[in-house]
Amino acid sequence: MDRNDTPDIQELIKRYELSNIAEGKSPKTIAWYRDMLTLFSRFLKTKQYPSGFSGFNIDTVREYIIYLRQKPKFEGHPYTPVQAKLISPRTVQCHVRALKAFSSWLYADCYTIDNRLKNLKIPKALVLVVEPLTPEEIKKVTASIDKKSPTGTRNYAIFATLLDTGLRASEAAGITLPNLNLADGFVKVMGKGSKERIVPIGKYIQMTLWSYIDKVRPEPVSPECNNLFLTQGGKPITVNTVKLVFSRLAKSSGVERLHAHLCRHTFAINYLLNGGDIFSLREILGHTTLEMVNHYLHFTSSQITDQHHKYSPMDRLQGVPK
Repeated sequence: MDRNDTPDIQELIKRYELSNIAEGKSPKTIAWYRDMLTLFSRFLKTKQYPSGFSGFNIDTVREYIIYLRQKPKFEGHPYTPVQAKLISPRTVQCHVRALKAFSSWLYADCYTIDNRLKNLKIPKALVLVVEPLTPEEIKKVTASIDKKSPTGTRNYAIFATLLDTGLRASEAAGITLPNLNLADGFVKVMGKGSKERIVPIGKYIQMTLWSYIDKVRPEPVSPECNNLFLTQGGKPITVNTVKLVFSRLAKSSGVERLHAHLCRHTFAINYLLNGGDIFSLREILGHTTLEMVNHYLHFTSSQITDQHHKYSPMDRLQGVPK
């Protein structure tokens, strides 16, 4: 039976957060679960549903999914103005995944006699083909960077490194000199879920980083600071700093769709197009399964289609114009 002394949803969310902390999940992941579940508890309150445990069931969550699909983007956000555009299907999926994980924890910790959301299916969302940065766009971004200035040299090193390695913004910001092996061409990074991995770097990036370190990297603000990328004041850059760098590059270059994660997509797609395999790509990107890596195959398939249109045997035989 379900526990008779079961607290309300908000109290259970706090206990789930403690469980995630004890398991060693990253602060970002812990905050993500907390925020997603808190929004659901607010939904229950708005609908005047019981704040107790009876409000958490598959029917209520399905009603919540319908509510989310009609929710304007940034509605209720303390700083960002609400938009006419609705939240994306992918965002709805994230909410449901968080609720399903919460449901599994409730069952595992014996708050429920069964997993209440076990039979709830993740809503479908369109899988869009990721368009990588084109060579022309990369040239525009590169041309917009003042590589004669220390900050420009650093920003170019960040941009080029992300394109060559597929690192996440947080991983690039966290690179330390002891974990950077330029002689052998690899860097050790801490990825999602506190999982450490080795990421290869090409010869051009080896030279680019050597130049940055040797010529313009500021003196660290303290002897304990060994981060690769620093502010001009000698402090480690943050993830927000990386995002701000790309936001400014997007404006100065005219490549408005540019953002740090697009470099990761661009790396992955070009890695496959240049002959790399999905298994080594999975290791480089730090994915535990092939599910995410398979998304990049959609674009490479379209490239193969273009090649077939150019070199179709029957088109050639019949004299069909290209």
